[in-house]
Amino acid sequence: MKRSILRTQKRNIEYRSRGGPTWPPRATIMNEGNHTGLPLPRSSSRQGWPSPFGVRHSILVIRYSLSLCALTFVAQAGAQVFLPGMQPKESGIEFAKVQQCQMCHARTRNGPADPFLSWQSGMMSQAARDPVFRAALAIANQDIAGVGEFCLRCHAPRAWLEDRSKPADGSALNEEDMHGVSCDVCHRFVDPLSDEARKLIKYVPPGYGNAMMVADPANVVRGPYDDCEGAMPHNTKKSEYHASGNLCAPCHNTSNPLQVQDVNAAPPHTFGHIERTYSEWVLSEFAGQGRQGSCQSCHYQTVKGGGQASRFGSLQRDYFVMHGPVGGSIWVQDATFLLWNGKDMDQKAVDLGKQRAAEFLKTAASLSIKSSGPGKAVLRITNLTGHKLPTGYPEGRRMWVNARFLDSSGTLLKEIGRYGPKEDTLFGKPVTAPTLLDPEQTRVYECLPAISEAQAKKYSKKPGKSFHFVLNDFIAKDNRIPPKGFKNSSFAEHLSQPVDAAYADGQHWDDVPLELPVGCERVVVNLMYQPVSWEYIKFLAEENKTDDWGKRLYEAWNKTGQCAPTVIAEADAKL
Repeated sequence: MKRSILRTQKRNIEYRSRGGPTWPPRATIMNEGNHTGLPLPRSSSRQGWPSPFGVRHSILVIRYSLSLCALTFVAQAGAQVFLPGMQPKESGIEFAKVQQCQMCHARTRNGPADPFLSWQSGMMSQAARDPVFRAALAIANQDIAGVGEFCLRCHAPRAWLEDRSKPADGSALNEEDMHGVSCDVCHRFVDPLSDEARKLIKYVPPGYGNAMMVADPANVVRGPYDDCEGAMPHNTKKSEYHASGNLCAPCHNTSNPLQVQDVNAAPPHTFGHIERTYSEWVLSEFAGQGRQGSCQSCHYQTVKGGGQASRFGSLQRDYFVMHGPVGGSIWVQDATFLLWNGKDMDQKAVDLGKQRAAEFLKTAASLSIKSSGPGKAVLRITNLTGHKLPTGYPEGRRMWVNARFLDSSGTLLKEIGRYGPKEDTLFGKPVTAPTLLDPEQTRVYECLPAISEAQAKKYSKKPGKSFHFVLNDFIAKDNRIPPKGFKNSSFAEHLSQPVDAAYADGQHWDDVPLELPVGCERVVVNLMYQPVSWEYIKFLAEENKTDDWGKRLYEAWNKTGQCAPTVIAEADAKL
């Protein structure tokens, strides 16, 4: 075996090529005795992998003898992030075009449950177009050059698997990649920890998460049935994986791979918390309820009376679902449609998606108000979901209590959790923007990642709460309400424990004390939810020094309702 060493300030990277010119080469980061495998930077040679003379931004010192050719690289460590799972073009992967799926699965007799229409209504179909993602991607690549390829693995999985995820800004994505998590991609997924996956890939993931996905290179789509009929351009296979919450894990349990020593050994939930929705679910009571408690049971709503998958006389199915997963997005659809001029989108689907999300959010929580003594009351917020409330990518996402205290005539005596216009600046110029006006007076549920003193010094940033998600290295606050079945020790193992808040084991509610003003006889409470705050919009606009996605997002935000919060639960009590 021939070896070369890439030397950086803090670690040595050992280059191996087995048996001479074997491609692709691998590298192992040696740090305190641990080894992390990662691919060397790609170039145009040898099927996209670098020849020893093609490593960008490196100084090569070549010493040659008849017996050994030793290469010494002096290079700055970049963001070439290796993660196990299927690698680009591994097993010869190639997906069908969305138009091919549309030919059979659009214009069916299912109405809003039409497979293609309902898929278009979900944000997974817009994952690569989403302007909030695009703006955040630019800043991530500014903070650590090239790290955006890690983001593209989930937002444009077809591009990753078919080897178009470089450059890391997404500029190489083609028309098919822009469909985000497209039909054929999702229906070809294989359980990455299964024996079937082991036959397809070289690097088996150590656990579910971190975009470590595996897809079947064969023309076989997976789902709840394998007895399909008719002239189909593909084969079918029944898949228990597609009925399991594990299907959602690769892109909904994400951790910063730059904050772990060995990605081949460390399960994603054990390091670098970015998002923990899957962990929250798998540690909840719902995960033990089988299909009835799966992610799909809520987010892929079943269609009453069943339906037909194809417009060409396919079998009537009693079990039939909306193909676009519904979530908490009720604004970004409009911003996406505006910025992409509706290209390859459907206004009917956009409106359907917003309507479904608004209705879905109403099922997330319940409220009750009880008197607790003279001049006092308690608001109880119960989490009805299978994960934390709220959950998901935390930056800019929040939920809070809006309470109005009224006298016997209905006159407003006091209000907390007020939302309205506030004077601020953007690019140094005065602006008026809507936001939560009194966060210190109410209870705001949120997860706030932050940058440590050491990390801030290393990257020339301010320490503390931060929207720089690839630089954040600890959680400063997480008071979101846990799901049913919550256990402190289990959540701590997944780095998802409450921070700056306390919940007892089994507690899936929060009690908020309310101070009643003199003369108060009635309390009206609205539980407010906002997926993207003004503060995050401002950050994405001002911090972007690379392209115009931040500015374009701000302009679209201004033209599409400024992501106004929505009421997800209400309570009205006379005291």
